[in-house]
Amino acid sequence: MTHKQWPVLCAVILLVSACSSGSNGNAAPDAANGSVQVRTTPLRRQILDETLTLYGVVVQDPGAVENISFARPVLVSRLRVRAGEPVRKGQALLDVETDPSASGAYVQAQSTLELARGELKRTQELANERLATQSQLATARKALADADAALEVQRKLGAAPGTQQVRASRDGIVSSLSAQQGDRVAAGTTVLQVSEAGAEHALLGAEPEDIERLAPGMAVQLSPVFSGTSVAAKITQVFGVIDAKTQLVDVSVQVDAASPTMLPALKVRGDIALRSPEVFVLPRDAVLTDSDGAYLFQVANGHARRISVQVRVESGDLIGVDGKLDPALPVVVSGNYELNDGMPVRVVTAKAGQ
Repeated sequence: MTHKQWPVLCAVILLVSACSSGSNGNAAPDAANGSVQVRTTPLRRQILDETLTLYGVVVQDPGAVENISFARPVLVSRLRVRAGEPVRKGQALLDVETDPSASGAYVQAQSTLELARGELKRTQELANERLATQSQLATARKALADADAALEVQRKLGAAPGTQQVRASRDGIVSSLSAQQGDRVAAGTTVLQVSEAGAEHALLGAEPEDIERLAPGMAVQLSPVFSGTSVAAKITQVFGVIDAKTQLVDVSVQVDAASPTMLPALKVRGDIALRSPEVFVLPRDAVLTDSDGAYLFQVANGHARRISVQVRVESGDLIGVDGKLDPALPVVVSGNYELNDGMPVRVVTAKAGQ
């Protein structure tokens, strides 16, 4: 290298050194600072509405279901309705004929009564002529009374020969039909059921931890699970046991007015509006969880401050919490995943509620 090239080489070395020095000088403050850019929102306290959704099925009120059965064996001679058919009060439902075995007992009770009457008459005539004792007269009277009682029993059983037409005692729906035309039905067997119109209610299943927040009289919006119009209803009873199959607690919900869509066995959902006590309301992203529980970060003097909180209520994108929070300090809603307690932050303020 000649002596003429030395000035050029020195100039290049100085230029590279100056550029390198300037770059390190700009990066040093950020590296030393170690801050994280975050977005914050002001802290606010209010009452937050929560919707509790329960699922269940429409059932008939047991007190509104009439079982049609007979105290004697019968033959179903004619069916006039079908299962699921609406019926009006007084409408004919079916015709039945008394089974011959039952009608035979009725005829026998009739003949026994006639015989007892004749025996009492003859005994009375003999007693008047002093040819029968008072004991024999009393026995004849008792036989007549017993025969009369036996016939009355047969009447109440409806065992008289012939056809009986059964009519609906109320407006309703034929919810069950367990016999066909021509069937012989044993005594006490339910032939059909008529459910009173407008007596539908639903049994919904609630988690045991939610029971203390439910009470009779609370409003419920009841709607089919898949599609359909919702109807107004209210809680009538909260049961006190856990169902062994579902592990849920039954909640009985009564429909306010008759609805053609609330059919028995329909699967439904019930939305119940709950009101929480006053809580700190934040966007859901502001609250994090780890092995120690729920927490969030507030910003004080340019540093993140970790605060443990208790989640009280959740509603859509909002969450209500309680804890030792400073109402004057903003809460981190974005960038909080990168924070540790005491870490310096660079704040970009978000709108309230974001």
